[in-house]
Amino acid sequence: MSENLRLELSKVVRASRARTFDAWTRPELLMQWFGPGQMLPASVEMDARLDGGFQFVIVGISPRSGEKMTITFSGVFREFVTAEKLGFDWTVAGDPGDPTYVTVDFRDVAEGTEVRLTQEKIPAEELLKRNQMGWGLMLEKLAVLTVFAEENAAAQAG
Repeated sequence: MSENLRLELSKVVRASRARTFDAWTRPELLMQWFGPGQMLPASVEMDARLDGGFQFVIVGISPRSGEKMTITFSGVFREFVTAEKLGFDWTVAGDPGDPTYVTVDFRDVAEGTEVRLTQEKIPAEELLKRNQMGWGLMLEKLAVLTVFAEENAAAQAG
């Protein structure tokens, strides 16, 4: 029985929308942050375009269980507007039910870019709580990503 729950999170990143969007769509940047807590991708395959697919395999110590884990995420981009919006099907290997749907919006704010993440079609309260923790930790890592240091230094020197 699917509950069709919805999760909404946002985080301000001190970087331009273009650079923040790149952090979501360039494998070499995703490898630096995509995973909750100490977890990071072991591999990222991505066709970053409308109807392009992706697969991330993340490994490390789960912040929830404290155990070493390997988790595979996959999906297809259903919305792809450079530096503005991503929308994609989201499948976690081993999770029950159909894929959920994730939308990531990028909006200019005084401090940089607001990243708004919405995940829909979550089938159970337990998965909602797990996803809230996971996405929240990942957005925290994104916000302090060292790849943005170069852009921020250039802006301050400018």
